[in-house]
Amino acid sequence: MNDPTMDKISLNGSVRWAAARIGWTLNKFRQKRDILENDGFPKVDRITNLYVKADVDAWINRRRQLSDNVVLSVGVESPLEEVNFGAL
Repeated sequence: MNDPTMDKISLNGSVRWAAARIGWTLNKFRQKRDILENDGFPKVDRITNLYVKADVDAWINRRRQLSDNVVLSVGVESPLEEVNFGAL
């Protein structure tokens, strides 16, 4: 079965896409959908009947335990900030 929402150009995703995005089988996703939605997982868009991919990714990012801005023991943030070693 061809699912055009699996294509990177699509900004919306099917139930199949959403399950794959969180690493679950379609069956497990359908069984646990209510639990996910109670935990803030986005619902399908009423007009397209698809998930907004950015909303699913935002939900995943909110659940992260580590930040991209990891503070090193010397107090320098990495990897997003450039370090000026000439100022040391």
